[in-house]
Amino acid sequence: MAYFAAPNLLHYATMIAWTYPLGYFLGLKYETAIDTTLIGSSHFEVVIAGAITLYGIGSGATLATVIGPLFEVPLMLSLVCLGLRTRKYFPRRKSQVVQ
Repeated sequence: MAYFAAPNLLHYATMIAWTYPLGYFLGLKYETAIDTTLIGSSHFEVVIAGAITLYGIGSGATLATVIGPLFEVPLMLSLVCLGLRTRKYFPRRKSQVVQ
C-alpha cells in the first residue's frame, strides 16, 4: 500500500509547495492562490475513471488511483487552514492585486 501511496503524496506535496508560493509571488489574493493550488493538484476523478477503463476494477493501478483521494481530502483541508493563517501576507503589494 505504501508503494502506491508514496508517489501520490509526493505529487501533492510538490504541487502545493510549488503553486501556493507562486501565487504569492504573482501578487494573487490568497483565495485565488488556494484555488490555483487545488486545481493544479486535483485530477483524481479523471485518473480513477481512466484506470478503471484501462486496467479493470481489480488492478493495482486502480487501487493506486483510489488511494489518491485519501491523501487529497486531508491535504485540501490543510491547505485551507494554511491559506487562512497566511492570508495577511496576500497580496504582497496591495496596489497589484490580480483577480
